[in-house]
Amino acid sequence: MDLLPAQEDVIAFIKAGASGFIVKDATIDDFVTTIRSVAKGADVVPPALTGTLLSHIVGQAVTRSTAGVLEAVQMTKREREIMSLIADGLANKEVAQRLNIATYTVKSHVHNILEKLALHTRLQIAAHAHKAGGPETDPPPSSR
Repeated sequence: MDLLPAQEDVIAFIKAGASGFIVKDATIDDFVTTIRSVAKGADVVPPALTGTLLSHIVGQAVTRSTAGVLEAVQMTKREREIMSLIADGLANKEVAQRLNIATYTVKSHVHNILEKLALHTRLQIAAHAHKAGGPETDPPPSSR
């Protein structure tokens, strides 16, 4: 039996407004001290849980920082169109046909997108496009 709560539980408790934690193996003195401290307005986190909280804070900071960087990347209209079509599951050849451009040109744009967003695969491009709510583009011209 684990005496410490899972990281997700600690974060959920904090989001719900918890001001203090008492671990299952706390002594009576720890219990009373924690209750009194919280009653006086202090936030109390046992040393065993501080690593959990710090790793979560660092993770949040990295995620927010990365999101800010990705939002600042300037994509051309054509790159946004191609990202959208990749997110729709089209292969390079299908993208080229849809946009009436050469497959080599699509590959060049895909390379530029990967470089700008520091990604490695087309799947990551699609995931980024979906996570961002889809690239803001005019609908690509229809091949019909």
